[in-house]
Amino acid sequence: MRPQAPWRIRALRGLLRRLPRGRYRALQSAPDKGRFTARLAAEIGGAMFDCDLSDLLSREVCFTGLYEPPVTRVFQRQLRPGGTVIDVGANWGYFTLLAAAAVGPSGTVVSLEPDPRQYETLAGNVAMNDFTHVTTLRAAASSRPGRVTLLGYRDDEENRGVTRIAAGDGRAAPDAARQFDVDAVTIDGLMPPIREVDLVKIDVEGAEDLVLEGMREGLSQHRYRAILLELHPTLLEARGVNPESCVRVLQQHGYRGWAIDASEGAYRRAMDPGRSSEALLQPLEEWRRSAWPHLLWLC
Repeated sequence: MRPQAPWRIRALRGLLRRLPRGRYRALQSAPDKGRFTARLAAEIGGAMFDCDLSDLLSREVCFTGLYEPPVTRVFQRQLRPGGTVIDVGANWGYFTLLAAAAVGPSGTVVSLEPDPRQYETLAGNVAMNDFTHVTTLRAAASSRPGRVTLLGYRDDEENRGVTRIAAGDGRAAPDAARQFDVDAVTIDGLMPPIREVDLVKIDVEGAEDLVLEGMREGLSQHRYRAILLELHPTLLEARGVNPESCVRVLQQHGYRGWAIDASEGAYRRAMDPGRSSEALLQPLEEWRRSAWPHLLWLC
């Protein structure tokens, strides 16, 4: 385990977390170098994580306690002690750690992260918290089992949650060194057919259609009670996929959808731990206004 955060970091974190507003503007001036052990906010479980301030997600969680507060609160409201959660595209494990604390030892969390660098941090974070009810898989979710070639993030990128399907034209690309092969699994294949899943979180950088295709059996049986889907329209279109098709698949299986409000006002409202999900949701049609909308689907 890495040492705890230096006192200056702890002092700044305490200050930012107490600000009634403007904390995200202040965050832009916070340090962006350093690596130590930090914690999620207490109201989402307070789990420890390996904090790297050069990573945008890690930095935001370190200083504010939360990542994307409206999404976090909607995610949190779908969890219950003893429940089952599947985290698809787990990155270093923010949502995995939140879910693990919420469902408790009697629950189950299955966490998928294909990039070997982020997977190492994810597995380490799970072990650091002794979350023995969490299973981590270095795998990508897709439409069928097999192997898939992915393109990972550059080591100097601040956003390390951008691993996506590599171009398949067979030519040597300038970024070929960032490509890697990984096992592909289906979400339907992860759980016994009789098992109900409380929540599936999907963040897969333009492969949403493939993940949903690998969930069709469970969707038809409504085994997935809630789905939190981050849609990437531009990346889907780059693969020749209409983003509307992902929305239609869920609607055709009887799921009702809402867009999660990502406005500045919603961020402020979501800092209240007692805020209801309803106050953070918008009509589904609002997803078209965002470059990467987050959608909540309930059966």
